[in-house]
Amino acid sequence: MAVYIFTLMSGYVFSGVDGAQGYRARMLADAPYPVRYIFTEPPTRRDLAFYGRAGIRTGQMLGMHQYFTDHPALELSGKAEEKLEELSANLRATAVERKEHEIRLIRDGAIIAAIQLDGEQKGFYHSIHYYNQAKLVRTEVYTDGVAYVNYFVTAVSGQGMYAKLVRRTFYNRDGSAACDQIFEGEKEWYLFPDGRRYTKQQLLTAFIRKLELKEQDVILLDRPARFDFLQPIFSSKGKARLIVIMHSGHYYEKGEDPYDLYLNKEYDYCFRYSEQIDTMVVSTQEQKRELAEKLLEYRRSVPNIAVIPAGGIECLRRPEGKRRPCSLISVSRIDKRKRIDWLIKSVVKAHQVNPDIFIDIYGRDDGHLGELKKLVSQNRAESYIHFMGWADMTEVYKNYQVYITSSLWETLGLSLMEAVASGTAMIGLDVKYGNRLFIRSGENGYRVDFHRDYVDGNDEELTDAIAETILELFADEKRLEEYHQKSYEIAKEFSMDVIKEKWKDLLEKRLTADPIF
Repeated sequence: MAVYIFTLMSGYVFSGVDGAQGYRARMLADAPYPVRYIFTEPPTRRDLAFYGRAGIRTGQMLGMHQYFTDHPALELSGKAEEKLEELSANLRATAVERKEHEIRLIRDGAIIAAIQLDGEQKGFYHSIHYYNQAKLVRTEVYTDGVAYVNYFVTAVSGQGMYAKLVRRTFYNRDGSAACDQIFEGEKEWYLFPDGRRYTKQQLLTAFIRKLELKEQDVILLDRPARFDFLQPIFSSKGKARLIVIMHSGHYYEKGEDPYDLYLNKEYDYCFRYSEQIDTMVVSTQEQKRELAEKLLEYRRSVPNIAVIPAGGIECLRRPEGKRRPCSLISVSRIDKRKRIDWLIKSVVKAHQVNPDIFIDIYGRDDGHLGELKKLVSQNRAESYIHFMGWADMTEVYKNYQVYITSSLWETLGLSLMEAVASGTAMIGLDVKYGNRLFIRSGENGYRVDFHRDYVDGNDEELTDAIAETILELFADEKRLEEYHQKSYEIAKEFSMDVIKEKWKDLLEKRLTADPIF
């Protein structure tokens, strides 16, 4: 038995799906069968470093393109100083310039090559750029040898001249070409030494077949939005079991999401071909019921639906001293569906009554930060509403008294889970799914009544209600402490050991399907 997990992303902004993959990787770290995490695009060192920090070992990662060579490993083996000595002689460099992340080789005052240093493995390099008259012409990318080489031509766009990628050649260990990837506009195709010519779809199909999947093997799809690998998997998986993770909501009512209405486009293909899916995995019972209802409504097959939260709690985290008084924390992408503008308006109102109240807002900007900063400035709230940017939150939640969210929905909400594991009291809207799981009104915080009319209409009533809830929580220190303790109790229901056992049962076919309704 082997488990193949699609797909790790290359060149994209990392999201909660990647965080969930990290949690699951830690749960499956000691699995008695191989677990491989697959890139369908060549990964950068940034990608490998990110997933490595999330808990996926480099040896578990597999690049689809390199699988067609005789050395698909992604680990580095080249030492920078040895390569520098070799290149200096071969290129007749007259000077060397050392930077933090690269070593430049110079001849006659011009850069002729630059060795790119790895940020994780000190002393190793991952690629070499070659220049001709200050123009990039070639980049060699390394793992345990030359993995592939990118070839560029100088092109002109509205922004000026740039290095345009026109060809990529993947190499075997002995230096022979395994295949060429040709780029022409939006099109790409692959040429093999034996004359085979593949489109991207055909290469994906060949890759799935090259895995030689058996009946006991499992394919796990984490991102079913990417059609380019969906069709080859569905058509070429053979008897291998197919498990699809439904990371986000799959059906939206009006006002529930600012970008989508009705069926989530991410899951269209999975709905249409649900009869080929062995199991869909969701994070909550509420999501399971709704998913089954929608599949039946669309007259689609309902596969086994397993409820396994997207993350698990490794340990409870307690503050070393007292939590910061009257402190609120929010953690999410700075995204419109998170409705952080409602948080800002609510905190402004609560601060007018209790001037000790403040909020720290953590998260990576998704293009919405400028608008929110303007709102803070208009309310002259810079002294008590702070944007903290992205941070490792592991030891941060425990220093705050209250976690607050005004997100329109959370499938599970890893930040919600992490917050209760740090014992914060909770405030959120009464929306599906995660809020109803982690925020229990009158026990560890409050869910604020929510109507979808607030999305397009007057939000005054909603922000008044959130502000009153904030003030209510901070009004009674003893009750607030009781809520902290209740959050710790709730967190125990989502321990890593419990979730790990659910995955073990599912992957080893021991999971008994629960009634849907």
